[in-house]
Amino acid sequence: MQEKLKRRKLNHPPGPAKLPIIGNLHQLGNMPHISLRELAKKYGPIIFLQLGEIPTVVISSVELAKEVLKTHDLVLCSRPQLFSAKHLFYGCTDIVFAPYGAYWRNIRKVCILELLSAKRVHWYSFVREEEVARLIRRIAESYPGTTNLSKMIGLYANDVLCRVALGRDFSGGGEYDRHGFQKDA
Repeated sequence: MQEKLKRRKLNHPPGPAKLPIIGNLHQLGNMPHISLRELAKKYGPIIFLQLGEIPTVVISSVELAKEVLKTHDLVLCSRPQLFSAKHLFYGCTDIVFAPYGAYWRNIRKVCILELLSAKRVHWYSFVREEEVARLIRRIAESYPGTTNLSKMIGLYANDVLCRVALGRDFSGGGEYDRHGFQKDA
């Protein structure tokens, strides 16, 4: 059976040769849009790239992009089923990784009507105000030393999310307040 799988050739669009593990990531360079343009000149308007573990088809023609996005949108709109997402997000049943379909449309509707409505967003404005005040206090406390704004903004976002979604503050001082999810080396 293994030999059958090895012999079966998938009908992918043309594309450059890939490396093990990273695939074609090394060919994107510092300016991916320019690298993709050069690849399109060499391989045509439809290119197959392997970006890490994710097989990717790149469309670089206006006419083909219109056909993909309008004519065949329902066939091509689903997200890839990532190994990590399957295990971390309960079999891809969350709004981000769920495959497009009736289930995804229902959870999106619930999210928009219940979590992201104007009334609900306004209702939690006090949480955002309190957390911004805490962020400013953290920045002031770090003066005159160096300040890792990425870490502090990450703490702010996590604090707002935890208070709104879970109803309580999980960073109230201690080890988390100093380090967040990552410990400094």
